[in-house]
Amino acid sequence: MPQENHTCNSSEERLLKPMDIKRMARVPYDTVLTWLTIGHPRAGILASIDLAEPGKRHSFRIRWQDWQAFLNRLKTVPRERQQARPLSRPEAIETQGKGLFRY
Repeated sequence: MPQENHTCNSSEERLLKPMDIKRMARVPYDTVLTWLTIGHPRAGILASIDLAEPGKRHSFRIRWQDWQAFLNRLKTVPRERQQARPLSRPEAIETQGKGLFRY
């Protein structure tokens, strides 16, 4: 049986499977599928190619460049939320007592 020669030496032509992403990212497989379908809150949807025929199960493939771009978006530090300014303290009451309350 003749063996097909698939040489993908350049990283530009390399297609990754979701299981490869799972191993590299060290996350559960379900997490990778979530990145492919729903997306990540900060990095968005992981771009992929679905090689499946209509009516068959999905067969996702991810380009190496798309994976690197996704990783770069994950590594960016999210913008910090602006904190509310603390309320100013009430002026001290001019009485003999200490504190805010008069008993």
